[in-house]
Amino acid sequence: MWNTIGHENLINHLEQVIAADKISHAYIFYGPEHVGKTTCALDLARAVNCTNQTTISCGECQQCLRIIKEVHADIHVLSPERSDNKTSIGISDIRDVLHSSNMKPYEGSYRVTIIDEAECMTEEASNALLKTLEEPPDQNLFFLITSQESKLLSTIKSRCQLLYFSNITKDIVREYLSSNYSLDPQKLELVTSLSRGRLGWAIRAMRDEAVLNSRAASLELFWELHRNGLDSGFNISENMASDYFKNPKSIFNTLEHWHTLFRDIMIVKHVDNIYVHNIDVYEQIEEMSKKYLINNLIDNISLILNASDQLKANVMPRLVLDNLVLKLHKN
Repeated sequence: MWNTIGHENLINHLEQVIAADKISHAYIFYGPEHVGKTTCALDLARAVNCTNQTTISCGECQQCLRIIKEVHADIHVLSPERSDNKTSIGISDIRDVLHSSNMKPYEGSYRVTIIDEAECMTEEASNALLKTLEEPPDQNLFFLITSQESKLLSTIKSRCQLLYFSNITKDIVREYLSSNYSLDPQKLELVTSLSRGRLGWAIRAMRDEAVLNSRAASLELFWELHRNGLDSGFNISENMASDYFKNPKSIFNTLEHWHTLFRDIMIVKHVDNIYVHNIDVYEQIEEMSKKYLINNLIDNISLILNASDQLKANVMPRLVLDNLVLKLHKN
């Protein structure tokens, strides 16, 4: 029973690997965020521990149910959000998991370690993991989940099987949402469009109204940056820098929303409005497209991506965000 939606070619490949008992000791699942990489890793964790010996997993035995409920003693998930500093995965976060990998599984057939946002591992953590991957202990599987595969150590990549997860089609997202949630047609189209083929994001938006509320707040900051002067912009960057220490993920989400808005402005200006994601604010996007040159839009997208990278590299948030606001204002 696969919980992974879409990705038929990958699923067919993995089913053949499991059936032939040729699963690798370590995988890197890479591709855009929220497209099913972690879900697929958990599917495989069930498959190797399922006691009913089906092709993938039954979803009903004690092993499967405990993994689904996230209480299985042999399944470990690491991520920056679960770490001590909330922005990276350090040696202290990974040491205990690697130590336990040298022991026999406690209740299942395999220990499974899933490292989400693996590109956020510190150098020390990466090197510790590398040593384990060089001499992998029996009955262990490692899944490194990342949207930035290029930031992983080349030596780690050489010891893993790499599988790419792309965005799924809007039709698959729309069908899943319409089958599992009661939505009016307008909201169905909005969430489908905003998901950009990321079913995980769409599901989160349905389960937690804070997802769409956070987007609305990000859009309001974007309009405010354009309506008001630089003083207002610096107030925004100051507040964002302060919030970063409380909830860094929210700031990355805000930057991502700004990125998609500039992308949509560029699309409206030079391509076709059918490719716009933020369809509920199309009129504002169309109006702003008249005020920008294409080079300025490209520059602004690069500025936002660079700011996000600098924050992940632990550059001072206030400095990064003030600099971003200043340069966006100039453009």
